[in-house]
Amino acid sequence: MAEVATIPVDWQRTPWPAEEAPRRIALIELGLLDPAARTALFETPGITAWPLLQDDRQPHLAAEGPCLFEVTLESVAELSAQQVLGCALHAWIESRMATLRLASQLAPAMVAYPAGEPPALLRFYLPRVIRQLYAEPHADWHRALFGGIEQWWWPADDSSWQPLGAMPEQAPLESPWQLTLSASLYQALQGDPEVRTATRVLTQQYPELFADVCACARSQRVEAALSAATEAGLVQRGERLAYVYRRLLAENQER
Repeated sequence: MAEVATIPVDWQRTPWPAEEAPRRIALIELGLLDPAARTALFETPGITAWPLLQDDRQPHLAAEGPCLFEVTLESVAELSAQQVLGCALHAWIESRMATLRLASQLAPAMVAYPAGEPPALLRFYLPRVIRQLYAEPHADWHRALFGGIEQWWWPADDSSWQPLGAMPEQAPLESPWQLTLSASLYQALQGDPEVRTATRVLTQQYPELFADVCACARSQRVEAALSAATEAGLVQRGERLAYVYRRLLAENQER
């Protein structure tokens, strides 16, 4: 198989696993795919989806949220050929568990229980978030989240796939679990509030700024522009937002 950015390089340089080896599973956020790409994904032979969000009151969560897709050598080659997943492909997971069981294990991480605040949906699988969660090995939920996973690969900015590192040796607990977070960790997982607010405001009011920008890259562009605003000595919120708008507009015109 020719090297492609869609899967970890290590997988392309070693034989595809035999039946007794770990399964290889893609974590894909369906809402980030356009309709044609989503149709192509579900029509790819040899793959089946297990949603991580299941709420009968909000069926769109299953249709647009994250899903696990177990792949074979043939189906991953087909996915690579499509080149349509983009930033919707958040992770590759290696595990010997049945994928349905893995989906049930990961599902609770979709809801965070921060101290002193009501429960909130959390895209725990985002690269920066999963790395912060992994860095909390003494948390009571760490084994529940990562147990039974042999490796979790996340996409780096240079398009390579990087492993999180050693996983818990113990199997995951069978009992239900919750992702209980301290206020400081929850705030860290949320990221810079100014970046979140500016990205939301600009996306809603000036969507043309991000017409050709992948959804996962929007906040990165805004963050870079805010850093430039800081370097320019701007401190007022309105001034900083206006600066970001003008900078992004200029970048678009230069393309």
